[in-house]
Amino acid sequence: MKSKLISVLTLAILLPFVGIAQLRDLRCDILPYSVFKGASKKKPVELKVLGTSPQFGEIPEHTGVSAYEHMKAIYSQNTKNSRVEIDKLFKALGYKGFSDPAISSSTFIPEIIPAGTYGWMGAYARGHKYAWSVLGNEFPTFKVYAKGSQCFIYIMKKCGNAFYVPSKYPVPVSSYVPPVTTPVVVTPVMVCKTQTINITGSGQVSSGDVMTTSKTMEIVAVNTASGSTKGLLLGSYPVSVRSTYDFNVKGETQFSKTVEVCTEGNSAPAAMNLSLPMNLNYKITKNDVLVGDGEKLYLNVTEDQFKALSKAYKAVNVTTTAAPNLEVASKKVTSSTATESASTSFGGGETKCADQKINFLGKTEIKDGSVKSATNDVTIIGVYKKTGKLDKGETPEKYLCLGSFQVPVKSAYEFTTSGGSDLSKILSVCTKDGVAPADQNINVPVKMTYNFTKQDVSLGDYNKLYVSLTEKQYKALSKNYNRCCTEGGEGKCK
Repeated sequence: MKSKLISVLTLAILLPFVGIAQLRDLRCDILPYSVFKGASKKKPVELKVLGTSPQFGEIPEHTGVSAYEHMKAIYSQNTKNSRVEIDKLFKALGYKGFSDPAISSSTFIPEIIPAGTYGWMGAYARGHKYAWSVLGNEFPTFKVYAKGSQCFIYIMKKCGNAFYVPSKYPVPVSSYVPPVTTPVVVTPVMVCKTQTINITGSGQVSSGDVMTTSKTMEIVAVNTASGSTKGLLLGSYPVSVRSTYDFNVKGETQFSKTVEVCTEGNSAPAAMNLSLPMNLNYKITKNDVLVGDGEKLYLNVTEDQFKALSKAYKAVNVTTTAAPNLEVASKKVTSSTATESASTSFGGGETKCADQKINFLGKTEIKDGSVKSATNDVTIIGVYKKTGKLDKGETPEKYLCLGSFQVPVKSAYEFTTSGGSDLSKILSVCTKDGVAPADQNINVPVKMTYNFTKQDVSLGDYNKLYVSLTEKQYKALSKNYNRCCTEGGEGKCK
């Protein structure tokens, strides 16, 4: 007991001065612990059998993991009060104790130590003292290096005893040749199971445009209430037409397919959820606008307005013609149809697997049209441009608002919308010969919705049309009309 106390005190005094980092430069046999001693002059005890006086117990397998787990269990359970002894041993090796984080399964290196090796062998039955010994046979062991040093000890697999070889007695070269083992290849059991593939996808695109055209039209004022076949020709003028639209397209797909796949184990594989990209497009292929009857712009005026306007304009015969219809093509839907190969069920015999590429394809194209009728509130403004000398502050342009009138308009569009999606997936499928099957194409339905969120027509300058006036017409009309549409009949002031 006195000898052990001196060893521990010596360890506590020397380590602060020596330093763990310097252990690599020291011989293990000067470390202050009973196992680290030089060679003895006594006759060594020949050990041909181990296990008669186990120190830390037999280690189950010859692996670093097994040795570490065994020592950890002995230390945790404090088997035969070994915890203090294990801590002392590893502290002497430069660790903080067996609980040092630096100690792991890699600390224990499996090795075969040959017969004829001299060293100090631990023995539990002798109070953890060490006996000068020589190995009569080769034994499996675990080499444990001191922390940061090249010196080491052994822990025997059979008995768990610590064994130290002084530097004066190098370990003989072992004649042990590790047996060549053929690795056992475990082939997983493959089975055929059905798997559901769920396909979803959606997309949306919105856009619009403005289209401007111009057409020369006769502007004629008529009083339909009087039943007269006479009208007043206000003149022929270029009428600009501005058609505006906003368009929206939506596409979506939803589809499920069950396939027979090759998998490990008997449990069915979870459903596979795939998201398809949705490519959408639209194109306006035709745009038509109809104003009035297409050739003439009739203004339905009151009897008083007709009398007022007749002072400036000549009467003409009104010929009734049926306005042409705006027509659009009939709706036509085209959907691509992919050939879906029938899956061949695998039956009987050994399951063989092969990769198969499955293409999920979908495309829909729709040709359609839209016709919209409306009535625009159009204001007619007469313009007289005075020539010659102007009064102070006078402008040459003179305006008369001749009234606001309801004018029928129609707009028609033909368009093509298209939506498509495609996605490929490689699956391991069951085959009878292990040969990869041909690619399989699966049609995915694409549902499309579309509509014009805006389809408007305006005439002239935002539904204001300007007609030219001579000086004579201006003077004749100014008795009933002014710049604001408050006289000469009902109308809006513009």
